[in-house]
Amino acid sequence: MISVNKQASEGLIVSPFYLWFLIHSTQTGVSMLNFPSKVILGAEQDAWVSLLVAGLSVHLIIWMIFFVLKNSNKGDIISLHQQLFGKWFGNALTLGFYGYTILFVCNEIRSYIEVLHIWVFPMSHPWELSLIVLLTSVYIVSGGFRVITGICFWCVVIPSILLVSLYFPLKYAHWNNLLPLLNHNLDEYTVSAHQSLSLYQGVEFLLLYYPFIKNNEKSQKWAHIAAAHTTILYLIFAFVIFAYFNIQQLKHTIWPTLILSKVIQLPFLERFDYMFVFNWFLIILPPICIGLWGGTRILRKTVGLKARPALWITSSIVFIIIVFLREPTTIERLDSLLSGAGFIFLYAYIPMLVIWISFIRFFRKVRPIGGNLK
Repeated sequence: MISVNKQASEGLIVSPFYLWFLIHSTQTGVSMLNFPSKVILGAEQDAWVSLLVAGLSVHLIIWMIFFVLKNSNKGDIISLHQQLFGKWFGNALTLGFYGYTILFVCNEIRSYIEVLHIWVFPMSHPWELSLIVLLTSVYIVSGGFRVITGICFWCVVIPSILLVSLYFPLKYAHWNNLLPLLNHNLDEYTVSAHQSLSLYQGVEFLLLYYPFIKNNEKSQKWAHIAAAHTTILYLIFAFVIFAYFNIQQLKHTIWPTLILSKVIQLPFLERFDYMFVFNWFLIILPPICIGLWGGTRILRKTVGLKARPALWITSSIVFIIIVFLREPTTIERLDSLLSGAGFIFLYAYIPMLVIWISFIRFFRKVRPIGGNLK
């Protein structure tokens, strides 16, 4: 393969260690508030098994992503699409990924705003709260990738304090809720696993910021640590929630993770759940910022726009879509659409790229734009 630079300039790159926080922070957004109510639909109290299996499958996806990126001339999916499919069709595929990033950001913002609207600010208009969240994110993204990385780091470290709050509901836990163990069939585990896969979306943005990781070809271990961190965190919350709620209660609870915060009673703080909701703003910031940055980078590399106009165009599209998402049913449809798109992208399109690249490397008959694949 022709020697090319797969890494951005020294002033833009970050240490491989931060890949842990970049991936983990995009996988733990607003979905953590309601995931137990979804994953129990098949395997019920055994849904933790499906959560674990889905988390393990992400490690295979990470290996595939690194394999794909190592065969990209410039280290991202934008250049890889051009290599494999030509400039025009390759850019069209990349713009399809741009649409996915738009859906990803819209889902994070609108789902969190729905929580704020119902839980804290019932008299406010969702578009007003969305505008505040979006402008904050735009301000962060305008600082560049290293600023976003710093936000991802602190938005993982600071909210981790909330794990201490799980002690309070554990005092009322009924561990019999987890019994009987492993008494479901394969179809039921499959249903729960399918519901669990959307929880791990976010790792796909590595396809865009890979060139900004120092010594990126040797950074794969940090990506696996991030996926393991995410899986363990979901399992911890799942066990606590399954022990606190029974299955029938979970089926009729929209945000069980948030409900747990109402159990906490402190002499100096009457509504700890308010603190819980506002602290979740730190958790949704990283996926929103990464999504906006990814969309901006795609427009820069495919359409040729400068960074600032590309950022404002992406943000404007997100805001317009959010304005039309007024009813809870439309939010649910958006979430279902994003889950389906993420499943196809991660578990169908990425493997297809791996097979296609392997085919090219084996037969050595195709010469992609920019040089040969290894």
